[in-house]
Amino acid sequence: MTNKILVTVLVPMIEEEYDVYIPISKKIKVTTKLLVKTISELSEGHFPLKENSVLISNNLILDNNFTVKECGIKNGDKIVLI
Repeated sequence: MTNKILVTVLVPMIEEEYDVYIPISKKIKVTTKLLVKTISELSEGHFPLKENSVLISNNLILDNNFTVKECGIKNGDKIVLI
C-alpha cells in the first residue's frame, strides 16, 4: 500500500478519533471531502456533512492546493478534522 498512508484523524466536534488510510497523491481538498464523508458514516451521522471542513496538522491548516505528500503527512501522523 505505497499509495496510501495510515493516519489518526482527531474529530473534536464529536470527541472521537479514527485510524484511516488516506491517498498520498490526492489534493488536501479531495482528501478532506473523503474524510468528511467517511467520518460521517463511521459516526452514524454525528459528524455532519459540510463543505467548509479543514484539516490541521502540526497546528497549521493544510492548504487545499497541495497533495497529502506535499504537506509532509506521513504514516502514523495525527491530523485534526474541523
